[in-house]
Amino acid sequence: MSFSPLRSIRVRLTFWYAMTLAVILAVSALFSYHYFSHNLRSQVDRQVREVARTLEQHRAKQHQGSNNLESCEHLQDLAHLHNWTVFLQLRDASLQLLCRTDNLVERELPFGPVARQQVRWLNEHLETIELDDGEVLRLLSHPLNVEGRLAGVVQVGLELGPLQQTVEELRLIYLVVGPFAIFWLCIGCWLLAERTLAPILEVTEAAQGITSDNLSRRLPLGNHPDELSQMVSCLNQMLERLEKSFRRVRQFSGDASHELRTPLTILRGETEVTLRWAKHPDEFRDMLRSNMEEIDRMERIIGSLLTLAKSEAGELTLEMKELSLSDLVQELYLQARLLCEPKSIDAQLVLRVEKEIRIRGDDLRLRQLFLNLISNAIKYMADDGQLEIVLVQDEDFARIDIVDSGIGIPAEHLPHIFDRFYRVDKARNRMDGGTGLGLAIVKWIAEAHGGSITVRSVVGKGSTFSVRLPIQGPAKGTHPKTTILD
Repeated sequence: MSFSPLRSIRVRLTFWYAMTLAVILAVSALFSYHYFSHNLRSQVDRQVREVARTLEQHRAKQHQGSNNLESCEHLQDLAHLHNWTVFLQLRDASLQLLCRTDNLVERELPFGPVARQQVRWLNEHLETIELDDGEVLRLLSHPLNVEGRLAGVVQVGLELGPLQQTVEELRLIYLVVGPFAIFWLCIGCWLLAERTLAPILEVTEAAQGITSDNLSRRLPLGNHPDELSQMVSCLNQMLERLEKSFRRVRQFSGDASHELRTPLTILRGETEVTLRWAKHPDEFRDMLRSNMEEIDRMERIIGSLLTLAKSEAGELTLEMKELSLSDLVQELYLQARLLCEPKSIDAQLVLRVEKEIRIRGDDLRLRQLFLNLISNAIKYMADDGQLEIVLVQDEDFARIDIVDSGIGIPAEHLPHIFDRFYRVDKARNRMDGGTGLGLAIVKWIAEAHGGSITVRSVVGKGSTFSVRLPIQGPAKGTHPKTTILD
């Protein structure tokens, strides 16, 4: 699938990284610019106020008890003494100019109506003004208060040129450095996105090389336990499940075709021989009887396959209802005695319970389960053998054991006997008409009821199949591929 490079994750990550960092940089620059400007202006305001207070304190010492500002002597000396770089101007109680420092030359600090009104109310007034020569000042008009009356006004002006120059230089630095910083941020974000996505690209390339023919391959797992490693681990687990599913499908397809091919081959061979050589009606009758046996065998195989397929697709329904397991086991015992008679097998029923056991289950499927186990036990048991059907209550479970004295199952075959079409003795099983699907259906029925089935066997001594079923029936979600009707 093709996609536009501009819509790639790398481009989008770079864009959002760069945008986020650019916004942070811009906000930080704007904040620092305004903070720095405000801080410089506050310093200027504190400086002019400090000069005004110093002059007020000096005047109070020189003119104690006087209500009027009679003179402004020593003003220039005081400015030199404190090394002030400000403009100073004194006004009397009638707001008329008395004197000013030499640095004003012939200029006069303005004294507007707002400032006049504020000082009459004994309030100081701060403002930013521009002189005729274009010089910008921060001007403080500070009233001299003597016993609640206006005795004069001190005007302190400080040039804002250096401050404005510093602020402008700062702004210029931000405007020049900002774009370069954003450019290098974009480069860094591009490289960071490349490094971040490198493991994903590696996993993608590895995943593209995995097909149904090499499902045993796994995606490369990183050395660090991060989110990507967790995702790759989940994908590898999924690949493992897919591999097992493909293996089962291939084995199932091969076994099914093989099992169906054998009766079809027999049908074809017998039909060809009969058509070529048979002349008497009895010979044709024998051929048709043999064909019917093979057809019945194929029908059983197809029926069993259909049952298992429906169970996996969730289309097979179990009708759960309360039933007496004790009565069911006794009925199975009576049926087992009839099946054992041709081989003179001694069938025994062992009830290790103190009272009747009632469970929730599907009566028809449970009968199918136990009859399959009983018929298998009889099939692989010699004449005059022994068969036991044992019922035991194990806490919240009921256990039914089918114990035989047959030929037993070798240990290497036990893990596979519930697999489809698996046979311990393939030739003998075909001779007896088995489909190789009975135990697979038995396992499905047990698990669909929320139970389990296990087997113990000793070669030459016999086998024991144990089925554990919950008395309360299967819990919800016990077998998600089976529909349960209460």
